[in-house]
Amino acid sequence: MTYQSTQFPVLKLTGITRSFGPVKALNNVSLSIQKGEVLGLIGENGAGKSTLLKILAGIEQPDSGTIEMNGAMTRFISPYDALRAGVGVVHQEQSLFTNLTVAENIAQQMVEKHGRARFGVQDWTHINQQAARVLQKIGVDLDPKAIVGDLSFVDRQMVEIARAVCVDPKQGGTPLIILDEPTAVLEQAETEVLEREIRKLREFSSVIFVSHRLDEVLRICDRVVVLRNGVLTSDRSTKGASKDDLFQAMVEDAPVKTTRVRRPKKSGEQPILSVKNMGKTGRFKNVSFDAYAGKITAIIGTNGSGRGALVRSLFGAEAFDSGTLEISGQSVTSWSISRAIRAGLAYVPAERKTEGMIGGYNGIRNIALSRSDQFKMGPLLNLRKMKQSAQHWFDRLGVSPNDIHKPLAAFSGGNQQKVVLAKWLNLPDLRILILDHPLRGLDVGVSHTVNAEIRRACDTGLSVIMIPDTIEEALELADEILVLRDGQLSARHDLSIGTGLSIQEIMAEMV
Repeated sequence: MTYQSTQFPVLKLTGITRSFGPVKALNNVSLSIQKGEVLGLIGENGAGKSTLLKILAGIEQPDSGTIEMNGAMTRFISPYDALRAGVGVVHQEQSLFTNLTVAENIAQQMVEKHGRARFGVQDWTHINQQAARVLQKIGVDLDPKAIVGDLSFVDRQMVEIARAVCVDPKQGGTPLIILDEPTAVLEQAETEVLEREIRKLREFSSVIFVSHRLDEVLRICDRVVVLRNGVLTSDRSTKGASKDDLFQAMVEDAPVKTTRVRRPKKSGEQPILSVKNMGKTGRFKNVSFDAYAGKITAIIGTNGSGRGALVRSLFGAEAFDSGTLEISGQSVTSWSISRAIRAGLAYVPAERKTEGMIGGYNGIRNIALSRSDQFKMGPLLNLRKMKQSAQHWFDRLGVSPNDIHKPLAAFSGGNQQKVVLAKWLNLPDLRILILDHPLRGLDVGVSHTVNAEIRRACDTGLSVIMIPDTIEEALELADEILVLRDGQLSARHDLSIGTGLSIQEIMAEMV
């Protein structure tokens, strides 16, 4: 892919610096992007990416440095200023009004007046026509009158993009579209749809693409810039670059990637967890499998395959209505979260902010949440022991900042995930660790730390059941892969005997 050169860059940043107290979130950052170019922006959690995006969106202002849009010096005092200058942002977490129509959501983003109001009544025909033109511009076939809450996730993502491209820079300038982790919760097929949309965007705009998935950055972007500790450490073409090249630029002391050694199941070995014909009406049915100590079982499938409901049922977070569940040969009854925890099960949910942590609590209290009784001293809690435990896990997992007293909401997503994982690994009688998308939204450095802990847990005899983010992740980590399609197991693969599986083969079993 090539991009068109113009007299002026669409965006030019010179010497952008932003500090929060003694910490420099951005330190003298300079970059530019041309018309029709897709620029990748990568870096570890806490590298400064979010601060830079907030400055471009008008949410934060730099302490020093300059911003030029389409050759004109500018300042974004507010998000409205950024919109008027032609900056459209698709945020990592969707911000649509699910009770409104596609057209109404698109109209909310438009800077100028878009509905002809007469005596307080909007011209809905005009609003729907405008939305249809925007959708046609990006090549998306959606009904402007459709309720957003009824759409699939990937279609809602297309509406987010449609909102972003409504920006209209003055004097015929080129708009800048920022995509912040747009594929973080998309499946392979949905990601391919989004990639096609990005190729269409470059026909009339420039794109900044932020992602932790380095293979996507190399495939989608023309050029990639790397932030590390607030400093831009690399600015290079993606042509000829590898994932290892980008990884080395992102991580100061890049760990050596190791291959997990898989051991075949021993003859006569008994499963630690056994599922027999388990079902939940409308979600999954007739699911049977065994999980073993020291083994990783990966459950994969598309959105709607039933995998999420299955793992939640294993942990007692959702009730199953048929079949049986056995832990170490004992059938469970009246299954619940509290019973699961007492039986040695733990669950790291996909939605860590809403289900895995309490943002207002500090690291000490969050790590103690799973089993506060282990910190009891008579009728009271042993605060000293709680602090020692939290500090141990902060040190072991490299949580940054290393401040156990800081509210967890103030940490980056990757460091929050480390604490959520530590909360469960801290259980003295943990036997089965259930992980739902444990690497979602994590940079490669944090992903390496989490993966290392998963391997370490297996080496100590834990059984791990996980829903991975990608098929590649499953092939790298798992001893066994279970493929769920339309709520039923469609295939299973024992990787300990070396099946030579490919991503394409597994994808074919998923759909």
